[in-house]
Amino acid sequence: MPDSHVSSAKYLWIWAWLAGLMLLSVLLSELSLPKRTIVFGVLALSAIKAALVGLYYMHLKFDRRVLAVVAMSPLIVIALAILLVLSSRLVTL
Repeated sequence: MPDSHVSSAKYLWIWAWLAGLMLLSVLLSELSLPKRTIVFGVLALSAIKAALVGLYYMHLKFDRRVLAVVAMSPLIVIALAILLVLSSRLVTL
């Protein structure tokens, strides 16, 4: 598996992106935007950070696709739960 090796420089770049995305979420939470916009923005940034951690630090990028599907299945359940909550909110409006 020669392509499964990730260099130290790549890990440092991923760490820098994670730190930058964290700072961006903190800055976003301090802005005077509607709360819904802030929440969705922070959730989107968190999803990107989770994907980076899963792909590089958990090495899912180099595992079989079945393991990636197993790792992503909780996200599908969470997305369905969010859609269920939002749909009930739309009915009451």
